[in-house]
Amino acid sequence: MNTSDDFVLFDSLKSIRINGEFTGSIVSKYKNKVIFSDNIKISDSEGIMISEGLITGFEKVGMELNPISRKVDLKWDLNDTLLEYCVIIPEDTMEQYDQGQFSNELPYTINLLHTATLLLNNHESKLNHLDFFKGEILKNPIAMIRNGIIIADRVVIDDNGDPVFYDCLIVGRDENEDINISYEPITNVDDKMLEYIIILGIEELKI
Repeated sequence: MNTSDDFVLFDSLKSIRINGEFTGSIVSKYKNKVIFSDNIKISDSEGIMISEGLITGFEKVGMELNPISRKVDLKWDLNDTLLEYCVIIPEDTMEQYDQGQFSNELPYTINLLHTATLLLNNHESKLNHLDFFKGEILKNPIAMIRNGIIIADRVVIDDNGDPVFYDCLIVGRDENEDINISYEPITNVDDKMLEYIIILGIEELKI
């Protein structure tokens, strides 16, 4: 576990802001969306800027919530409270994550072509495909849980219909509302604790 002094670049809840230009593995949470980027700039005069970040989450189209995964340039005013935090994943944690990556060559691993919803628990919309994928291995899941985000290499749905995430980066708040980052080889999550699971499509990842 890494302390917040090591990696938190911006945290609206704790009034943390570090000015500068940063590169690395950066994860930001904006509303109920997750943004991945390799760069971020924070300054008093220009606010917070990300170039070619990959934003994932949901957007409303008509009456439906559709999953999204696309490259965007982003800029926020420093007073934009919808941007919750920006963190840079420590190098040692990323090394653990990279070493645990599962081979794409195994034929029973499912790579979806386009980004899709596996689970959505929302007061407006609900969608649950967990039972349909029991026993299957799905690549590139992103999960929003209570007070946190799971970024995993793969997810398997067990016999109880609960997702089991493998090779996980977990970003979340503790009981003191401080942000923590950890690597976990295996994480079991009760589906009632999940807001959503999105499976990133390989076409979007190639952009």
